[in-house]
Amino acid sequence: MNLDSISATLSNVVGALVKLGISLVLLALVVDVLAPGTTDIVANVAGVVNSFVDEGIAGLVAFIVVVAIITD
Repeated sequence: MNLDSISATLSNVVGALVKLGISLVLLALVVDVLAPGTTDIVANVAGVVNSFVDEGIAGLVAFIVVVAIITD
């Protein structure tokens, strides 16, 4: 095994874990919409969005970085 294959494997594993995490968050959002108050994830997502908005330009840069990581 060379360094390139290890890096590719690690990248694939991290990518799969990120996709799994996003899927679980979306599932929790659907559950919270169908049965309000069960996961409180809607309030948590609103809090995250508000934290980006409250920080101004630094929040915008952080939001762009987060979106870039997620959409990779």
